[in-house]
Amino acid sequence: MGVMAKVETSLKGGKHRDIPENSSGLGGCTKMSLVIVVACLCSCIYALSLASISSKPCWSSLKSCESRVCEGGNVSTWRGIGGRSSRTLQSQSVAVVKSPAMSKREALTSPPQSRIPPVAPATHVRLKRRNTSLSHIVFGIAASANLWKSRKHYVKEWWKPGKMRGYVWLEEPVKNETGWGVDVPLAQISANTSQFKYTHKVGSRSAIRLARIVTEMYRFKLPKVDWFVMGDDDTIFFTDNLVRMLSKYDPTKMYYIGSQSESHWQNTEFSYGMAYGGGGFAISFPLAKALSRMQDDCLHRYPQLFGSDDRMHACITELGVPIIKNRGFHQFDIFGDPLGLMAAHPLTPLLSIHHLDVIAPIFPNMTKLGAVQRLMKAAKVEQASMLQQTIVYGRHRKYSFSISAGFVVRAYNGFVPPLELEEVPRTFRSWYGDTARSHFPFNTREFPTDICKQPTLFYVHNRTSKRTSEELIETIYMKENLPARNSTACDTKLNQVQKILVRSQRLNYAWFESRSLCGKVASWRNGTIDILVKPCEEDELIIGN
Repeated sequence: MGVMAKVETSLKGGKHRDIPENSSGLGGCTKMSLVIVVACLCSCIYALSLASISSKPCWSSLKSCESRVCEGGNVSTWRGIGGRSSRTLQSQSVAVVKSPAMSKREALTSPPQSRIPPVAPATHVRLKRRNTSLSHIVFGIAASANLWKSRKHYVKEWWKPGKMRGYVWLEEPVKNETGWGVDVPLAQISANTSQFKYTHKVGSRSAIRLARIVTEMYRFKLPKVDWFVMGDDDTIFFTDNLVRMLSKYDPTKMYYIGSQSESHWQNTEFSYGMAYGGGGFAISFPLAKALSRMQDDCLHRYPQLFGSDDRMHACITELGVPIIKNRGFHQFDIFGDPLGLMAAHPLTPLLSIHHLDVIAPIFPNMTKLGAVQRLMKAAKVEQASMLQQTIVYGRHRKYSFSISAGFVVRAYNGFVPPLELEEVPRTFRSWYGDTARSHFPFNTREFPTDICKQPTLFYVHNRTSKRTSEELIETIYMKENLPARNSTACDTKLNQVQKILVRSQRLNYAWFESRSLCGKVASWRNGTIDILVKPCEEDELIIGN
């Protein structure tokens, strides 16, 4: 074996290598020695290359890269005044991490991914929606020039000048109207609709212009609009409740919210899936935008339809948007006394009442407008509880009380189960003049003809808010002095009562998602019944334990 000579090779801290002494030619090297030499040279070149790259990485020195990646922050898209895009936030955040300088050895031994700053993937995060306020709603009031003078007083009862936006839509200017006034919405004349055919035999072609109100309001390009709400000039809205209801929905999505008719025949003739415009309905901004782009073409396809509501429904259906039903909108397609519907109101916030010129006055012995003013006065104290039913029993269930907050207390002699008190007594006739229960799309019961089985009625007289730690609402209900509709002659003790005082806490809106309230008769003396209404306790029964 030949003598081995040690040759030290210093390549970036490399180790000693043994090379044969007689290495003057390749023929003197073994194959194994050749492989070792080549491997050492490659390792050195690779180490030098990595060291050079790590000293000037893209994310720390190259400006062109930095501007594309490191400075690529958030991109927000908002609805502007002229036209509104979807309110989304496209977040493309990139985390910039400054790593400490690595040694050359770390550059060789660390895995590549540990030297790259972590980059968050592009995400599409929906901006947290704002709570809808009254200023984000635009109202469209369907009206006619001939009836406006007599109906504008209803609008004045719920309109809040300076806090609301909206328009009264007319077919022509109102004659002999001296000054429009600031206590009602602005007047607008509907656009010409003569290009659209109307072929229904008994309807009115004014339905076409009324169907286009939302589209015309959208084209005004008003800023900061979430919702368009439709109603008639003989409709009153309870706007605090309306705002709370709409705040449950995301206004950047398509929504069509309304209710059906109180007439089963109306619903079957038109649709149970249609929102009736007199009682009011709400359309979100994106749906109004989509509707404005296709409605004129859509209206040409439906000349045979009767009214404006079914035209709206037809076009919205073509957009694939179903109705979301809310029983707080009241079309009131009825004749006669609305007592039954209002006294047994469902557990949902009161949003509207329509056909005020058709139904009997809400309160007896009053004009229609005077009765509306009386109801709205009670609503100003607290809208959330209006018409919400609380059932209370007194004196070992010998007496039954149904409280429709802010409206009426029905007092019955004897025990009437909650199941019956929640049913609507038929104090009214259907839209077609019938009183049979089959004419109504909800549970009803016959109003008793026996005077001793009829309730004694106590209508709202005064309502106040007491500034206490629990902020109590005190409502006084006074007996209706109409013997023909009272059962007082059948019970001496109830006959002596002239006033019912109801004390309750101001309602939390979450109440509508849980259960009814409970109550008890706190006192009964000197012709006055004092009833305390409160949230039900655990395991507490409405009928008493």
